[in-house]
Amino acid sequence: MRFVVDGMLGGLARWLRILGHTVAYDSKSTDTELLNRAATEDGVLLTRDEELCRRAVAKNLPALLVTGKREEERLAQVAKSFHISLSLDMALTKCPECGTDLERVLKQDVLGQVPTTSLKLYNEFWRCHNPSCRKVYWKGSHWNRINQTLVESEKLVGQDS
Repeated sequence: MRFVVDGMLGGLARWLRILGHTVAYDSKSTDTELLNRAATEDGVLLTRDEELCRRAVAKNLPALLVTGKREEERLAQVAKSFHISLSLDMALTKCPECGTDLERVLKQDVLGQVPTTSLKLYNEFWRCHNPSCRKVYWKGSHWNRINQTLVESEKLVGQDS
């Protein structure tokens, strides 16, 4: 699914990319730029701005006013509204920073880009395909927190049903 996310929802943009969705996010975008992007890229506008949401609806653009206070609540609201899965599949995951596809790489390919300790502890690595980003990811100690957030969001989706 494609999303256009306003500047107040940077964390949500990252989570949606992690889940494999195409997300346009620029914290400096104006409301008019967001509306134009949603229209031209056929994306759903996600915003915390009530006025912006009303403007999108008036233009017949799909939009959601995101109301959750915590990231888990925001993810749950989007998942329920658009019937998206909250399960993580690294084959689909996009770079949380820039939104580009990731490629699985060998450990030797990330020498010097990853802390030595991580190279010793982990065997699976992914690198952003974008030449100007090239960020490297692995299932490190943060992995449990990522899964915990997704499980909590899934529970919230189930509670609202």
